[in-house]
Parts: sequence; C-alpha cells; structure tokens
Amino acid sequence: MTEKLYYLDAYATKFTAKVLECTEDKKNWKVVLDRTLFYPEGGGQPADMGTLGGVKVLDVHEKDDIITHTTDKPLEVGAEVEGEIDWERRFDLMQNHSGEHILSGVICAKYGCDNVGFHMGKEMITIDLNTKIPEEDLPWLEEKANEAIWNNVPVGIRYPSKEELAALDYRSKKELEGQVRIVNVGEYDCCACCGTHVKLAGEIGQIKIISSQNYKGGTRLELLSGKRALQDFRKKNDVSAQAGQLLSVPAEKVDGAVKNVLAERDELIQTLNQLKWKYFNLKAEQVAEGTENILFFGEGLNSKDMTHFADLLLKKGAKRTAVFSPSGDGFAFVLLSTEKDGREFTDAMKEPFSCKGGGKPDAVQGRVTGAKKDIQAFFEERGFLVEE
Repeated sequence: MTEKLYYLDAYATKFTAKVLECTEDKKNWKVVLDRTLFYPEGGGQPADMGTLGGVKVLDVHEKDDIITHTTDKPLEVGAEVEGEIDWERRFDLMQNHSGEHILSGVICAKYGCDNVGFHMGKEMITIDLNTKIPEEDLPWLEEKANEAIWNNVPVGIRYPSKEELAALDYRSKKELEGQVRIVNVGEYDCCACCGTHVKLAGEIGQIKIISSQNYKGGTRLELLSGKRALQDFRKKNDVSAQAGQLLSVPAEKVDGAVKNVLAERDELIQTLNQLKWKYFNLKAEQVAEGTENILFFGEGLNSKDMTHFADLLLKKGAKRTAVFSPSGDGFAFVLLSTEKDGREFTDAMKEPFSCKGGGKPDAVQGRVTGAKKDIQAFFEERGFLVEE
C-alpha cells in the first residue's frame, strides 16, 4: 500500500520517499514508492505530473492501493528520492474539480437528477447529467454556483462512519464499498469523491458554463473554472475587440454589425449568381448549332455553377459537356452526357491527371491535377470543341 500524502495536504508540493520498485516498460519505467504526493488518474481527474529524483513523472496510476509512477528514466531501488509535483497543474485541476462539484451539486438539487459523467480535458471540463436542462435556466445555475465563490464557502473533507454515511444525503456515481471520502461545500454540494480540492470556494475564482448540448437523452455541459475561465474570457474578449475594430464598431455592438455584413454578403451573392447565370446563357447562345462535345474552362465556378452551365449546353443540343474550374492545385469538373457513359472519362483521366470522382452514366464530377493545356489536349483528342 502506498501512503497517499495528497490526502494529508493537497497544497504540499515536495516530499521524500523510498523507491520500492523500478521496472522497465517499453521506453519508460514504472516506479513504486512507499509514499507519494502524486495524485493518480481517477474519478475523472487526470494524474499529477512533475519530477521524482530528478527524472520526469509522465503519468500516475493506482491499482490495488499501489500507486505506480511512469517516469522517463529509471530510479535506484532502495534509494531515498525527493519528489516535486507540478503545482500549477495541480492547482488548475483543484480549481476545476471543485468548480464542477459546486455546479453539479446546484443542478442535481434543482432537478433531482444525477451527474453520470465527468471528464477533465486539457482544455475543457465536461459533465453529463441524466436530465434535459432548459437553455434559459443556465444563467441562473451559473450564478447560483458562483454564489458559493462570492461567499467563500469552506470546502470540507471528511470520512463518515457507516452509520453517519447511511444517514447522509450525498451524491455518488456508483455503489461504494469501504471507507467513503465525502467532499462538502456548504449548502451547494455533498459528494463522494477521491480527488483533490481547494480549501475555500473563493480559490476557484469563477465558474463559467461554456456550452450546453443534448447528450444521450440528457445534457452535456462544458465548463471552465479558475485560471482556465479567465484565459477563455481574455481570448474571447480579444477576438471581440479585434472584430469591433475591423467592423468599426464598439465590441458590444459586434453582433449587430456582423448581421449587417452577412445581409450585405447574401445580397451580393444573389446579384453575383444572377450575373453568372446571365453570362452562362450568353455563352450557351454563342455555341454553334450541331456541336456535340463541348469543353469549357471557367474561373471561380462552384459545382452548382458548373452543373447549371453544362445542363444549358445540353439543352442547346450538345450530347456531352465538360466544365472545368480551377480548384486548389488542380481543377474541379462536371461532365454531363445524354448518350454515352460519362464515367469512361473519369476512368481515362485517372492515370494522366490523378482523377478522383464518379457518378452516374449521365452525370459525373470530380477533381483532377494537371495543366490546363494538357486537359484541353486530352478532350480535343476525343472530339471536344473548346469554348472559352
């Protein structure tokens, strides 16, 4: 059994311990100590990192009360070593884990639901709840959770007896056996938990709900606390300020300015489409009567444009029409046919032009790489008239 020093003092950063085991595991080593400050991954909380006897601790896991440290170099068995955890990482995890407790406690108390999932990622914290939370309730829930921070409520840790536990109203995601560790945050939460936490809610700084979505019949919330929440605010505030500068409006009026820009864009797109289709009609009128195979190169055409123009040419009497437009390092194309199978062209273009695409006998589309003159020569050899 490894003595768990992180439960004695979650704020301690350095300790000494004896190396009991050190075994090679692929490119790393597995080290077991008689005692440790390194919290092992578990309960949704990632493991601590840091150094141990001068080598890096990359991961930490627990099995059968034995805590194993993954290190990048070996340590001598029997040696006394000094360990130091990455405090910035530890405190970040403490802030976010404690923030999650408070928000989950507030939500579960209001809706009578359960927190059925919890994950602390590198960037975001997610909690899954087995109830649907109305979007309009989120501001109240967020403010209620932050109330614990404003009141600087103590975060208590206790190990109740079986009798005390039986009478206690607490949250837990699974059936528990043996000694149960209870984390209590005043009226806001009471939950069984093995993680590390702050002593006072004020240390969390703030709790911010980032997003909400339907998930497996319930709700998944993304949230941030502490420094992560501050960094997220700074980033979004900077983006908002920059957008305001580009749009020549104060940051608080960016949403209205963006709506105006999008409306103007939609009008311009509609006008552009009208002009393009007038142009297509004019080009189709210029094609000589009786032209059966037509190849056309156009700039800035999307698949809808190419299909529309190719269809116009068919209506003018052509039997096969191929329309190409520059795209990336090659060309996108649409080929329509009223008689022969157009897929023979995608097959024939695979080797010389790395053609990727396909479709039905009367309509194929795809992409090719190669020079315009080579594509033109390919189609001219097959009886196509080039239209510019």
